[in-house]
Amino acid sequence: MSSLVLLTDATSFTSAHIIKQLQEEGYQVRGVVSSLQDEDAKIKQLLELCPEAKYKVEFVEADPVKAGSLDSAIKEVQYVIHVIKPAAAQAATQEGEPPVQPAVDAVQNVLKASIESKTVRRIILTSSYQTISAVPTGAADKIYTEADWTDAETADPLVQSLVLAEKSAWDFVKELPDADKIDLCVMNPTLPIGPPLLDAQQDVVKLLLDRGITGCPRVCYSLVDVRDVAEAHVKALELESAAGNRHILHGSSLWMKDIALTLAKEFKPQGYNIHTMTLPSVCLWGLSLFNKTAKTFLPVVGKQTQFDNTRMKEVLGITPRDVKETVVEEANFLIEKEIGRA
Repeated sequence: MSSLVLLTDATSFTSAHIIKQLQEEGYQVRGVVSSLQDEDAKIKQLLELCPEAKYKVEFVEADPVKAGSLDSAIKEVQYVIHVIKPAAAQAATQEGEPPVQPAVDAVQNVLKASIESKTVRRIILTSSYQTISAVPTGAADKIYTEADWTDAETADPLVQSLVLAEKSAWDFVKELPDADKIDLCVMNPTLPIGPPLLDAQQDVVKLLLDRGITGCPRVCYSLVDVRDVAEAHVKALELESAAGNRHILHGSSLWMKDIALTLAKEFKPQGYNIHTMTLPSVCLWGLSLFNKTAKTFLPVVGKQTQFDNTRMKEVLGITPRDVKETVVEEANFLIEKEIGRA
């Protein structure tokens, strides 16, 4: 019988692609959802991703933030994939609780449940490039590697939750007695884009298709194809060289205008009007007074971050897809499903 993989957040944009690739590789998959009833529509979509799969995806209801919630879900599991969710930190902040604690608690609970199961061999933790470099510095000579860490003390609450949650995982595994040792492998993807298997996410492609901003500010996006991210998770399950390491998953970086021009070249002949004009910084500042999206761009205007994806290519054996092609694929999907409009 093939190995059983538990995903602690089965309905996310990236998790859907991971589930599909796991099934294609013959793994058994068990997915955690917050509510079997509330997420019934997504569950039905996930069950249809790989109809020819040998094993049907199993879904269970649990909340990793709550101690003991995963005890039943993790039974007979060999591999666990856990996504650190900064959104939990945001919700906690709104309720007046410590802003980073839910994300840290979820990681700790996943690790403890894995140890107590006596069957889990490896945990893949899906972190983020933001734990390596959260805010572009614009330094032309700096290339970020897995050895770099974002300073949690100066980070905003959401990034701080990511950093502290990932660090807590490394500390937890390091302090385990030999009898309880377990493999930990961390994925640090840049911004994943690509055709969604569930709901469309709010990313730069959809922003431009929807003409959500009047022009292109000088903002640079570090991007990776979501299918490459999924493949990295699947390959890391059993690669010995992946254990005990972080992995930057990165395709390439594109300025918003480059993305807009890519979309315009492909879709203007079809009647779609994509904003491609550069938005001057002074105009962006004015727009930010009443446009929340524009406001988020202000700290990163004109800055680019460079990431080293050597481990992705040489250890995991993944050649990153051309993200310009991914941009077009995603846009085609959104237009076909009438999710994006221009």
